[in-house]
Amino acid sequence: MRITRILSLLAAASFVPAIASAQSTMPRPLPAEILADAPDKMKADWLRAHIVAQGKVAGGMSFAFPKGFYRSRLILLGESHGVAAPQGLDLELLTHLNQRIGLVYYLAEIDPVQADYFNRYLETGDEVLLKRVFDHWTNSGAQWGNRAFEDKVRAIRSLNATLPAARRIRFVGIDSVQDWRLVGEWIAGPGEPPAGILAAKAANDRASAALTALGEKPGHVAAELRATLADIVAGQQRETVIFNNYARAVRGGKLGNRPAYGLWGLYHVMQAGVNKTQPFAARVAASDLPAASKIASIALLSLDSAVQIPVPFPDGVKRLRLTNFNIDGPFVMVKGAATLRAASEPATITLFDTGARGSPIAATDFGQITTSVGQGFVPDDPGPQARRLVQYVGVFRDSDWAAPRE
Repeated sequence: MRITRILSLLAAASFVPAIASAQSTMPRPLPAEILADAPDKMKADWLRAHIVAQGKVAGGMSFAFPKGFYRSRLILLGESHGVAAPQGLDLELLTHLNQRIGLVYYLAEIDPVQADYFNRYLETGDEVLLKRVFDHWTNSGAQWGNRAFEDKVRAIRSLNATLPAARRIRFVGIDSVQDWRLVGEWIAGPGEPPAGILAAKAANDRASAALTALGEKPGHVAAELRATLADIVAGQQRETVIFNNYARAVRGGKLGNRPAYGLWGLYHVMQAGVNKTQPFAARVAASDLPAASKIASIALLSLDSAVQIPVPFPDGVKRLRLTNFNIDGPFVMVKGAATLRAASEPATITLFDTGARGSPIAATDFGQITTSVGQGFVPDDPGPQARRLVQYVGVFRDSDWAAPRE
């Protein structure tokens, strides 16, 4: 297989860039003037005084968010896929929110059919359902195909076993279609998946074939899939599909004004424009939905850590453990990385309330990301009425990679 392009943003939304194939040259380090980054002592001291969550990178978080955080209707944790620490934090934060405010809706970066498979796994414990979703990510080279994520879903089932029915976690899939074969299998049931879905090359043609095959199939999952497919047929881009699915879940009553939480690629959780585009959270913030003024976004950044990056080779995708894609170079640079290092400790995860009253942290601080291997993050001109990209910034240090599934 000949790969001629660089994969720009992992998982289409996180900022850790992928590298080229074996037939391409390795990326060059960023220029010295971009990598130069001195810590701001005043900001680092302020951050240390406004820690809202902290724990060892291997687990054991304590949370001290302000009261307003718990009134949020949409809470989003943004990460770069392929590292173990965010998966552990995700489970601990989900558990904390379930205990503190009774949150049950896990708003996942998966489509409605994948969410149905996960929910049926949570109910039955049937490993075949779990394996089917993860096999697609493993075979396609997606970073979601890792043991930490798979074990996290198992841990959610174990958590649910300790909870009354009304408090049990449920997945809500609002992403665009990720696995067309799975969609075909779900529509067909025990029958043969409709051939037209996979025969088509373009996404809108696949969606059209799936809509025809879906017909008037009853049930809420079918309704969610039907709306998703209609958006794809209409040529809607992924971020629009995600927002539309969330809006339908809110307005249709599935979510209503109840809180939802999820782990997403970093781009999706930004509440203002980036690269002249509007991420999911920014669209919610500009909408008339109940969460418009009640979003809490957390940007989680890496130092001294390893990441899993799938790399295409002529004989297939190989998953490499790389340690040079942290936020302080040589291939990725986040403006302010040295300040985050000064405010944090080795082998820990630390979350800071960067939007607290009197914060010296600018609305776009820690949001400008430069890479040498693809598209970076450039926050749009915030103007005089700047909306924060995120309310909280976190940093983890000394995490291992999210090891691939065997």
